[in-house]
Parts: sequence; structure tokens; C-alpha cells
Amino acid sequence: MSDRQYAVPLMIRGLTKERCSGETSRLRRIRLRGDDKGSFPQFSEEWFQELLYRFPSLLPAAEVEPAFVCLEAVAKELPVAGKYADLLFVNAEGCIALVETKLMRNPEARREVIAQTIDYACEMSGWTYTELAQAVKKANKSFGEDPLVHIMRRAADGSSFNENEFVENIARNLRNGRFLLLVVGDEVSAEAERMADYIHRTPHLHFTLGLIELALFHEKEEGIDPLFVQPRIVAKTELHPRVVIEIALADGLQMKSQIRQESMTRATRSTISAEKFFEQLKKAFPRASELAEWALEHAEEHQLSIDWGAAGPSLKYFEESSGATFNFGQLLKDGGLSTGRLLPKFTTLGLPTDIALNYLDEIIGLVPGSYRRDFAYDHEIRTQVVLYGKDGDWLPLEKLAPRKEQWFEAIDKAIQGIRKVRDES
Repeated sequence: MSDRQYAVPLMIRGLTKERCSGETSRLRRIRLRGDDKGSFPQFSEEWFQELLYRFPSLLPAAEVEPAFVCLEAVAKELPVAGKYADLLFVNAEGCIALVETKLMRNPEARREVIAQTIDYACEMSGWTYTELAQAVKKANKSFGEDPLVHIMRRAADGSSFNENEFVENIARNLRNGRFLLLVVGDEVSAEAERMADYIHRTPHLHFTLGLIELALFHEKEEGIDPLFVQPRIVAKTELHPRVVIEIALADGLQMKSQIRQESMTRATRSTISAEKFFEQLKKAFPRASELAEWALEHAEEHQLSIDWGAAGPSLKYFEESSGATFNFGQLLKDGGLSTGRLLPKFTTLGLPTDIALNYLDEIIGLVPGSYRRDFAYDHEIRTQVVLYGKDGDWLPLEKLAPRKEQWFEAIDKAIQGIRKVRDES
């Protein structure tokens, strides 16, 4: 990758809210080549791998797939079919991430790393939970209790951790071939054609593949402490209806590849985050799941886009003239509807807040027992949310389901109000 894609970072010291002045120093890019020609030849792929193992938050996993928040490192050099996957991460929700680390000036990286990563996923998709736990034990040279549960229980540090649900989710994700695959290097080229080609060969899996570049910078010539790390998503697979794979590249480039529908096990391949969301929702709140499916299906007809987060999808309206996005509610995996982010947008943009409040009131009119409550949102900004029942729970989607058309009519009315104000200004 060309250095032109990264402006040289500056470190500024001495800044305060009252005084916009200070001393600056330019950071230096670290080259990791793994041979005696690099500026830091002692930093090999093994060192790079250890960096990610010790600091999982360096991975922008949730930006690639929202379900993959709070990953914990589980194993290095995981034995898979006579070879070794570099890194294995999981989270408390049972999401599984495989990471391959390559210094991208290594020619082997360009030829083989993507295929190798997908091969690991193909092999592991036939594993049971017990087989995964045994492989982690071998990698960690550990004995005794279940290493996956032990690591996640330690990470929970006293907070709630449902061991049975975790084991069940890991087993299901293995069975369904559901993985986040990340190829991470200090310099990454977007192997878009190869990514699409390998996905053609694996229609039975439900993985998301991302290419991640971690640019490393240091301040002082004599060492790397402190180390500055700049993650960048170079490319990722995005799976859409009509069985089209779209690979989004850096710098606004795109490439699309069509898959014949008859080669698929289902009519469409949804994202891992969507699959997990509907699995959990359908199991506990079947009517809420039906409403969520209906809402996502009809969102585009009502000028709404879908933005997936770790807790579920949000219904958002993008207002072109200002570039502002209005969130009309997040559908939560625990069966609720969160509405607290709408009013602050009107406040910060100086728009009439009556539009947002009238929308919330229309929802309240659709669900007896619901009401508005005031909350602090950010600093001095307040918001209003719709709650339900004496315990102040999120509005249950199941209660809203019988009036779903009226709910979307309320969204349409609010959008018309926003557009009218903009047209008049």
C-alpha cells in the first residue's frame, strides 16, 4: 500500500480547551519485513502475532461485523488439520474469529493467506465444541478444565456470564460454519478478485472476510515506546439480497460478483450479525422476530436504511441536504425498541423538536402502557425515550407488532416534517 493513503500523524503536547497551542512531533512509520533489510528486522510475524494476542482491541472486528464486540484471545498457533491457524478469538456471545497475521512484503502472503484462512474455516466447520476445546488445550499446552470457559469466565471478572449459552452458541457457530476471518498485516493489498473467487467455492459457510492493515508508528528514533497503531479496513465482504457479493475497498472503490442462486444452500446469505440477531430473537420473542423481519424488508420503501450494531439493527433516515442521519429506533436482540437517539439529533441540528416528540407520542398511542421518560444523553443534552410498564423496560416489539403499519406511517410523517423544514430553510 502506498504511504499516500496515510498522512503522517503528528503528536501534539500542551493543548488545553482554553489554549490551542503546543509542541508537535512527527511520528515515524515502522516497517516490519522480518529480514535484515527492514528498519526493525527483529520484529517478525511472530512479534506481530503476539501484539494482536496481547491487545485484541487493536482489531476493528466490530467494524467489520457488529456482533464481534469484546473479543478475547483464546489461542495462538491453533492446530487445524496438520497446520496451525495463527490466532483464535471468541467473545461471550460465542462468536468465533480466526486471524492470520502476515507481513505483506512476504510474497507468500499475497498468494496464499486468504485461501489458507478460508481452508481453516472449512475444516473447523466440521468440529464439535469438544474438538475445539481440545485444540485450544493443545495450542496452550494446558490441561484440566475447559479452556474456553475458563478464559471467558476470567474476562467476565464478576459480571454475568452464561456458560451454557456460551457453549451452545460456539457449537452452533461451528456447525453452521459461521466465522469472522481477518487477514491482518502491516501493509495489505486488496485481493478483491481472489476474495470473490474463494467465496464462490464455499457457499455452505457463513463467514465474513476482512483484510485489515495495522500501520505502526513510533515517536523516537531509538525505540518504539510509545507505539501508535492505526487500524484500517482495506476490504471486507458484504453479502446482500439477490445473492450478490459486494466487496467494499478503501478509497471508495467497489467490485461486485454474482453467484448463481442454485449453488447456494439458501436464497440469500445474510451477515453473521443478522443471523445471530434473528436466532436469539426468534427463540425468545417469535412475534418480535416477525416484526423485525417485516421492518427490515419494508425499510427501503420508507426511505430508511439499516445500520447493524452489536445489539441489533437501527432504522435510519439520511437527509441529503445536511448529511444528517436520524435514528428512528434500534430493534434490540432482547425484544425491545430503543428510541433515545432521535431527539438529540434535532437538538444538535437546531430543528423543531416537536417532530421527534410527536413521533414518540404516536408510538405511545399505538401501545397502551407505554410512556415517555426524560434521560441525560450526552453532557448537557437531554433525550426522551419510550418505555413500557412499571419497571421502565424498553418498548416490547411484540406489543408494537399488531400496529406495525401505523408505526411506519408515524416514521413517514416525521420524515416529511424534516424535509418540509429543510425545504423552507
